[in-house]
Amino acid sequence: MDYLGIIKKAYEIASRRKYLWIFGILAGGAIGGGWNFSMPSTSSSFDEGKIENFFNRFNFETFIDHYWGIIFAIIGLILLLGLLWFVFSLISQGALLGSVRAISNNEENNFRTGLVFGWHKFWKVLAVGLLIGLIVLTSLAILALPVILLVLAKIYALAIIYGVLIFLADLVCWIYLGLVQPYILRLAILGQRGSWRAIGESLLFFKENWKEIVVMYLLVLAIGIGVAIGLLLIMLFVGGLLFAIGFAIYLASHWACWIYAGLSGLALVSFFLILNGIVSSFYSAIFTLTYLELDKKPRS
Repeated sequence: MDYLGIIKKAYEIASRRKYLWIFGILAGGAIGGGWNFSMPSTSSSFDEGKIENFFNRFNFETFIDHYWGIIFAIIGLILLLGLLWFVFSLISQGALLGSVRAISNNEENNFRTGLVFGWHKFWKVLAVGLLIGLIVLTSLAILALPVILLVLAKIYALAIIYGVLIFLADLVCWIYLGLVQPYILRLAILGQRGSWRAIGESLLFFKENWKEIVVMYLLVLAIGIGVAIGLLLIMLFVGGLLFAIGFAIYLASHWACWIYAGLSGLALVSFFLILNGIVSSFYSAIFTLTYLELDKKPRS
C-alpha cells in the first residue's frame, strides 16, 4: 500500500476542500486555548478584606429565590447547546466519511451534500459509538466488580492476581479498539454493515490487514507528534510576542490592556478551532482513504 500517497492525497483533500474544516471542528470537538497571564495590580484601592466581606454578606438562598428563572434558563440553554453540539458532531463524522469517499471517486461534493449524507447516517454513527462504549464499560465492570467483591471478602491475593490478569486482557481489548475503531465506523457507514456486524467483521478486517493498519497508525502518530512540536514552538514564539506587546500596552493603559487581552484570546480560540478542523478532517481523510484502499483487496 502506498502510505505516503494516501497521506499526500488526504492532505490535498483537507487543504483544498475548506468546508471539510467545519465538519472537522464539529466532529473532533473544539480545541480551545489562550494565554492567561496575570498583571500586577498597582491600584491602592484593592483590599482582600472587602472581597471577604462581600462573600460573607452574600446570601445564596436569596439570590436563587430572586433569580431562579434566569438560572434555570441559563442551565437549559447550556444543555440545549450541548445537545446540538453532540448531534452535529455525529452528523459531521458521517459527513467527513461520505465527503472524502465522494471526492476520491471524483464525484460532485460540497458542504450541503456532505451534510445530507451525515444526517442520513446519524443513527448508525450513534449506534457504533454506543456499542463501542458498551464494550469498554463491560470490560471495566468485569475488571472492577470481582476485584471489589474479593477485597470486601478480604481475599487479597486472589484479588491482585485476578485484577492483574483481567487488566492485561482489557488493555489488549482497549488497544485493539483504538486501532480498529476508525475502521469499524467506516465498515458501518461506507461498507453498509449493521453496527454489530461492523464490529464483528472488524476482527477479520484487522486480521487480514493488521500490518497496514498498524503502520498507518504509527505514521499518523508520528505526524501528530511532529505537528504538536511545531505548534508548541510557534506558540512559544507567538505567546512571548503577545505577552511583550500586552505588557507594553498595560504600562500605557490598563483598560487598553484588557481589551487587547480579550481580542488576543478570541484570536487564539479562533485559530485553535480552525486548526482543529483542519487536523480532524486530515486524519479522517487518511483513515477513510486507507479503508477504501484495503476494501479493494480480495477477502479470504
